[in-house]
Amino acid sequence: MVHTDTPNRPQWPGYRWPHLCDLTRALQAEPQWPQMDRWLAARFRERKAYGGKDRRFYSDRLFRLCRLAAVPVILQQGYAQTDSDANRNDETWTAVTLWQAFRAIPAVELWGWLVLLDEVDDQAPRELTDVAERRAWLDRQRDDADLQAAVRGWLNSWQPWLDRRIAASGWSETQAVQWQSLQMTRPPIWLRALPGKGEQATRSLHAAGLELVAQQGDVLALEPDTQVTKTKAWDAGWVEIQDRASQRIVEAVAAAPGHRVWDVCAGGGGKAVALASLVGATGEVIATDIRAHALQETERRAARQRFTNLHTQPLDATQPDAVAALNAGTFDRVVIDAPCSGAGTWRRNPDSRWRLTGDAIHTLQPIQDQLLAQASASVNPGGYLVYATCSWLVEENEDRVSQFLSGHPEFCVLSQQLVGAPEDNADTMFVAVLQRA
Repeated sequence: MVHTDTPNRPQWPGYRWPHLCDLTRALQAEPQWPQMDRWLAARFRERKAYGGKDRRFYSDRLFRLCRLAAVPVILQQGYAQTDSDANRNDETWTAVTLWQAFRAIPAVELWGWLVLLDEVDDQAPRELTDVAERRAWLDRQRDDADLQAAVRGWLNSWQPWLDRRIAASGWSETQAVQWQSLQMTRPPIWLRALPGKGEQATRSLHAAGLELVAQQGDVLALEPDTQVTKTKAWDAGWVEIQDRASQRIVEAVAAAPGHRVWDVCAGGGGKAVALASLVGATGEVIATDIRAHALQETERRAARQRFTNLHTQPLDATQPDAVAALNAGTFDRVVIDAPCSGAGTWRRNPDSRWRLTGDAIHTLQPIQDQLLAQASASVNPGGYLVYATCSWLVEENEDRVSQFLSGHPEFCVLSQQLVGAPEDNADTMFVAVLQRA
């Protein structure tokens, strides 16, 4: 039952156990599973004695724990189970109940289960005195359906959501299995070259000793952790980092030279900068976001590419007054990359799966509906309203489009689909293109 995300058996150097367990206890002290990249960055700032190799080791291990968090919880519950607990049903685990149970397990025992899962029992922390008993227990659970699901990073309580997705996308069983398998692996670093710069960027990356794992015109990909920002291709502005699924959303927008585009929830500006390269000097991209600090990254990216046709403006697009200030009815394309559960980014952000709850989804739906309703008034006749999320959930995607169309008959659906995984080795995103009559 070796975890297939790692080609070689992981090593667990003994001298790092106290520090790894200390970090784990700090994680368990959080009220909910935090956003791990930011959380780790903060912890490493506090622990300045950690060297680069130490930080990489702890990051790799803790991100793996994110993917496999259900495994030690299920094993610990079964191992500690008494006769009176024999009828407990593990199929009711949710992200909330799993987190509660996860926090209660001693850090040494959490990691002990993952060491046993990797079948490197001799590397278990010395504080774990019942390794043989735990090994025997684990071996007896090999065919347990709940444990098999947990090894795939999955909770059975999520299955109704996946069943809806399978039906909506018409996935075959093979596609569904492939999609689930991909959720336990990291995607490559996808690059978007400036129009016509793909070959030049490729030569530059090869000259820097980097090997492409995918290439098609101006779309390139490198292995995870590749230091692309230290290359000439990056310094010259020939490439931008943008996941393939996000690039496909830009393609669906079908922006053309001279178009005026409003990117409603621009965030860090990956799509806004890509759209600015497509509309050209005669076009314009307005990038807005409720978070003014997020737009600073958009401005930095635009300056790096020397784009003068991209402008930013902080605003809350759910508010009628804010939308009216943008001269409603003047945009050829309005793009809404709506706030969502982030369920489509589990490959890069495995911690987000443990924040997926029905309550969280229901809280976001009114915001998604408001963004569609408010921003739609700014679409020119014949123009496109493009709704996107980084989620695979029908509840955040097709359901929201249907809700919008029920009150806006002047729009029709040109297309709606998931992009990225399982067709691409990328994140999973959704895009719907609606056209105004």
